[in-house]
Amino acid sequence: MATLSDPSLIPSLDRSWYTDPAVLEAELERFFARRWMLVGRAAELQSAGAYLTAEVAGESVIVVRQNDGTVEAMLNVCRHRGARILLDQQGSCGRTIRCPYHSWSYGLDGSLLGAPNMREAIGDARSRLGLQRVRVHEAHGCLWINLDANAPGFEEDTGAQLRARLISDDRLAGWELERLTTGHRITYQVAANWKLIVENFMECYHCASIHPELVSVVPEFREGIASQALPVGHGSALRDDAGGFTVDGREGLPALPGLSEDTLRSYFAITLKPNAFVNLFDDHVVLHRFTPLAVDRTEVVCEWLFDPDALAAGPELEPTVELFDRVNRQDFEACERCQLGSQSRVYRHDNVLVPVESHIAAFHDEVRAVVGVVAAGFIER
Repeated sequence: MATLSDPSLIPSLDRSWYTDPAVLEAELERFFARRWMLVGRAAELQSAGAYLTAEVAGESVIVVRQNDGTVEAMLNVCRHRGARILLDQQGSCGRTIRCPYHSWSYGLDGSLLGAPNMREAIGDARSRLGLQRVRVHEAHGCLWINLDANAPGFEEDTGAQLRARLISDDRLAGWELERLTTGHRITYQVAANWKLIVENFMECYHCASIHPELVSVVPEFREGIASQALPVGHGSALRDDAGGFTVDGREGLPALPGLSEDTLRSYFAITLKPNAFVNLFDDHVVLHRFTPLAVDRTEVVCEWLFDPDALAAGPELEPTVELFDRVNRQDFEACERCQLGSQSRVYRHDNVLVPVESHIAAFHDEVRAVVGVVAAGFIER
């Protein structure tokens, strides 16, 4: 490892963290599987039997609305021969979840209801042959999954991250996320390791270089310091003459009704580990959730959320959507360049983080502490 003469320069992660499949395997098991992963919006499950499926740390999970309005989650694996039961990302299973292979059927809570011609053979084992349940939590209009039964609760993990950024739960409540409706959704396929996407979102050193539209609307970002690195509760102000957070600075939608005066005309960016970004504006919210598909490939789902009353008036959403879509595409191209660079033999600790990126180093430390250096065949030097 190179010795840096300037103590303000921080070594970056070794290239193996971005290129070694064994490292990703360890991350999925030790980081993603033990945290609360965002898998979708609660509004996607409107009625009993409505479900969505999601990839969570390498496992396919079913989240389904119950008859009493709650949600339950279970592994998408039949207890007979292990067939994947539901292949669609979203749908309705009616009153029962049925495996199409041998017609084993399960209740909405995952309990085994029927196994054709096997009543006597199964006998008392029925109660033990339901779908394997996993932890699920509905909060802030979203659905969250944790595969680890012994991991900290949602409020201890994700709730604490929100409070660390916004000071209190009361402040987030002003956006009334559970009321908001998805006005637009884009799914991006990014040829980059998931950590590169997180690192990019956490810093703004690059903003003046690649985001001309963003820094025009939020001038503070020209200084290269991300709002997440500034004091807790800080929101980055829009340009004085900007009508809203739109690609050309024109007026956006009316401000959300529950917001306090100190949150108007400001942008709050929040990283929620392991897999979500929340972007709060006074008239909408942009929600990212990502899924690592391979060591060098990540799927990112981005949703633009609006007040349903404002949407009913048929407003023009394109200027609002276009701004963050451009930011996304600019960011993802940069991440893909970094992924290509990470394959170089010279990409080791000689690459550095500069002082304004110190919070990325904290993210690296967190991943190192959880994942360790135990991935097969991998030792960081």
